[in-house]
Amino acid sequence: MTDELLSKIKLLPTNPGVYVMQDKDGNVIYVGKAKNLKNRVTSYFRNGFKTEKVAQMVLNIVDFYYILTPSEKDALTLENNLIKKYKPKYNILLKDDKAYPYIRVNLKEKYPRFTVTRKLKKDGAKYFGPYMLGANVNDILEVLKEAYLIRPCNLVLDVNKKRKECLNYHISRCLAPCAQKCTEKEYDENVKRAIDFLNGNTEEALNLLTEKMNAVVENEEYERAIVLRDKINMLSKLKDKQITQISRFITADVISTKSDGIFSSITIMFVRSGRVSGIKNFANQTLSEKDSERVSEFISRYYLDGKQIPDEIIVPCEIENKDVLQDYLSELKGKKTEIILPKKAVRYKLLEMATENAEDYLSRQINKVKHKDDMTIIACERLQKILNLKRYPRRIECYDISHISGVDKVGSMTVFIDGEPSKNDYRRFKIKTVE
Repeated sequence: MTDELLSKIKLLPTNPGVYVMQDKDGNVIYVGKAKNLKNRVTSYFRNGFKTEKVAQMVLNIVDFYYILTPSEKDALTLENNLIKKYKPKYNILLKDDKAYPYIRVNLKEKYPRFTVTRKLKKDGAKYFGPYMLGANVNDILEVLKEAYLIRPCNLVLDVNKKRKECLNYHISRCLAPCAQKCTEKEYDENVKRAIDFLNGNTEEALNLLTEKMNAVVENEEYERAIVLRDKINMLSKLKDKQITQISRFITADVISTKSDGIFSSITIMFVRSGRVSGIKNFANQTLSEKDSERVSEFISRYYLDGKQIPDEIIVPCEIENKDVLQDYLSELKGKKTEIILPKKAVRYKLLEMATENAEDYLSRQINKVKHKDDMTIIACERLQKILNLKRYPRRIECYDISHISGVDKVGSMTVFIDGEPSKNDYRRFKIKTVE
């Protein structure tokens, strides 16, 4: 550590804020928040045990700067914005995240529609989901149309302008509000029942579809009966995903983490109205050594990126800034959100399930890394031995020549650096024959 860096650390204030670490080229390599900047930044440079990743980052720190904030909550927001901006090497970036589908309904709309979206917005609409684990969101929309006769069209309806009803009305798949075949009150009643279905009450939908299937069988409309049967089977499977004794009023995200000291993983399990609707796993890239730090940092990254905030967030350990995170998430949601460490009963069983998934994912990730090493580093070591090379082959150039009956010769070159393909070194070229 240079004298200049040591002087800057000694002069650090004890206020809350955000610190930004830089390497010799001025690149931002880490962004962190702190309740007490002096204590937090100093901790990186103290003698004592550090994980390999932390030690590596500290070796690369040449300079840093900090930004004071009025509170921890403001530091949380600023940290998230700076990570989005710089994408630092040593911060958790949630690279494995995927945008899963949600069902959206805007109740302010005249004769509301239910649509599929992958982006959550603060637009006053209701969102249901995410849908995963084999639950096809389009199948669920089909159930809404079939059971509750929700309009599938995207027309902007004018109560003073009557339209001609479409085929969906004649095959009992829409109430045809466009043709004024129903009142606004009747349609809204069906919308409420559809929302109740999306909140987890599938019994009514199952009964309605069963009645329809029996009716079409009597009319010998067997093809339509098969379609309805498939929808009933899909709903039955959805219902089976409910874990025994979970209250249908539990809407929570269950977060767990596992580490082997080098690699770590984080699992988030979604519980909506008492049903496990899906699980997402992340290979954790944070510097945090403790479970509590990893979980806290994950919550900051994940929900501040605009993800749907549940009523409860179930965690595997106590986290230091729990009150700050709770208050901040509650403000974003516009409704109270609790961070809970369960000790027993149903929530504890859910946490055990998430932990089991985190352990499994960590094991698979470690095997992937080992396999990658076998195919790259170890393979190059074997090549060095087989070819009696004096040095480890860090750069390998591979050429491929193609031609058509001796003419139109074309060549390509791919470069492997340290056993991995280099994205910047791929070239195609034409070959001229010199007579």
